Amino acid sequence: MLKPGLPRSALFFTSKVPPKEISYTGAKTCVEKSLSTTGLDYIDLYLLHAPYGGKEARLGAWKALVEAVEQGKVRSIGVSNYGVHHLQELEEWIRQRDEEGGNGGVLSVNQVELHPWLAREDIVGWCRQRGVVLEVSMT
Repeated sequence: MLKPGLPRSALFFTSKVPPKEISYTGAKTCVEKSLSTTGLDYIDLYLLHAPYGGKEARLGAWKALVEAVEQGKVRSIGVSNYGVHHLQELEEWIRQRDEEGGNGGVLSVNQVELHPWLAREDIVGWCRQRGVVLEVSMT
């Protein structure tokens, strides 16, 4: 809940679809639960926590997040712990949807563990080339 008198714009709230919920239905449920639990009108950033569940489940969860953006429930969407293979899979799905006149969404963020001992140059390069923000987590 927001502190009384604190404007919503002073808060940037991120949530994730947990690995066990990676599916179309699971992601939709997670968004609704996040809104209900927090009492917020929208979530600033929603991430798919990891590329689990298989291709159909991953892309279904992404589709649910795209719909949440369209409905104004979420402002931006991204992924967490995605390697280049899964990023390319998502990029291809987005491209196909857009070409077919649908909305594939915009991949805004890839949250990954990144530090001098785990440079992940392939992921960094892929994201830089496409303008995807890298959000670093140091576990």
